[in-house]
Amino acid sequence: MSGREVVQLSSALQRRLSSGHAEPRAIPHSIDAEQALLGAILVNNDAYYRVSDFLLAEHFTEEAHQKIFSVAASLIRAGTVATPITMKTYLGDADFGGQTVTQYLARLAADATTVINAGAYGRTIHDLALRRRLIAVGEDLAERACQASLDDAPAALIERTEEALLDLRAAVPASHLDGRSAAEGGAWMLERVRGLRDGLIATTAIPSGLVELDRATNGGFQRGELWILAGRPGMGKTVAMTTLSRQAAREAGVLVFQAEVTPEQQWARYLADLAYRPGHPLPFGRIMAGRDLDDEEIWRLEEAEKRFARLHLHVEYHSPVSMAQIAFGVKAQKRKLARIGVRLGVVFIDYLKFISASDRYQGQRVLEIGEISGGLKQLAKAEDICVVLLAQLNREVDKEARLDRRPGKEDLRDSGELEQDADAVLLVYREAVYLERKFKATNDPETGARLIDKQNSLELILGKNRAGPTPTLHLWCDMAHSAIAQTTRGGF
Repeated sequence: MSGREVVQLSSALQRRLSSGHAEPRAIPHSIDAEQALLGAILVNNDAYYRVSDFLLAEHFTEEAHQKIFSVAASLIRAGTVATPITMKTYLGDADFGGQTVTQYLARLAADATTVINAGAYGRTIHDLALRRRLIAVGEDLAERACQASLDDAPAALIERTEEALLDLRAAVPASHLDGRSAAEGGAWMLERVRGLRDGLIATTAIPSGLVELDRATNGGFQRGELWILAGRPGMGKTVAMTTLSRQAAREAGVLVFQAEVTPEQQWARYLADLAYRPGHPLPFGRIMAGRDLDDEEIWRLEEAEKRFARLHLHVEYHSPVSMAQIAFGVKAQKRKLARIGVRLGVVFIDYLKFISASDRYQGQRVLEIGEISGGLKQLAKAEDICVVLLAQLNREVDKEARLDRRPGKEDLRDSGELEQDADAVLLVYREAVYLERKFKATNDPETGARLIDKQNSLELILGKNRAGPTPTLHLWCDMAHSAIAQTTRGGF
């Protein structure tokens, strides 16, 4: 059936695309593909299930075809056969280029080809719809850029466009998610196991530098996963992130979005961690101040800087940072590292509070967090990286009535979506924080003695771990030097 027999394309869209051109530009579309798919569905309703996981009514160019597809989908999902007869009632008496609804549907069914081609028709329709949306994004950018409104500064225009493109990217079906049959999946997995055992396939895990954590998570940070690193203020989230990101950068590329602390503080933390020597304190605060450092301490910093320079670690500073900025930052860093033969492995974000959500759920923080965590999970899978998101815990943990202040995954703040989307939840706990508060209030000698005993103790509690057990790791820490380790650290 020729596309010329159908109602003319949207005149408003055609005018928008032809504006400023002597000859109107044809919008990306295929009436033939739309008619062929609808006809295949009418002939055999199973054709609908070949496209139902990615195709929507809005992807069709013609409003009439949108209505036909929508009605057919509703009937099929309800268990009713979609035929020209059953659909007529729901489509009214619209005119289809001089044909009645019944005549037009019958013509679609009569001209239909085999159901086997339904998937190809559906992908063609979907791809052309994305092209039309790309045109709309470009036109919106051009129009706003030309207006030069004070409300549309260049940075705001870029961010708006990045968010629109990110939404479009999310709408593209990922080929690596294509399914496998039981026989294919089992054979593929067994071949992979043999390859990993024989060293023919490289592991996807990036070591964390903490032996017990790597053991519990089958090797460390896993590509395609979202990890949550959470704790109350002062517990050491940023300290843990500093050490973990540095350790991971020895084996893979690492990208850090630092929205919590200043650049001076973050880089001072990295150098303090690397320059650590027991009995010879060089806290990151002194490094930041840059005064009262003797020659030996400067030498230690120089040596630390040399070691640090060998790591593939990059820090970005945005506060707040949008999901679009994170996604495009990840893609840019992947391209940069690929040029030198390095794969991006882990992305750290410090922290959730400073990630700005879209306007979709404005003012509804629980829904905003769900949107953020879901977006980060999809980013991890699409870009084959591990995303580590720092987050805070509820104030309930600090209440005096709570006998055991060790947190659990249920203490994650604002939204259960974080726990649901996360593959691993790491909870940071330092008893010394509470002991110090109690000692200052009571000056109790017993509390003071326990404080001294626990000053360098940190518990990393695996509240959730899809890969295995959920142990509590007892680690050594030094908050002033921004360092954690499996056991007490020596010199470098």
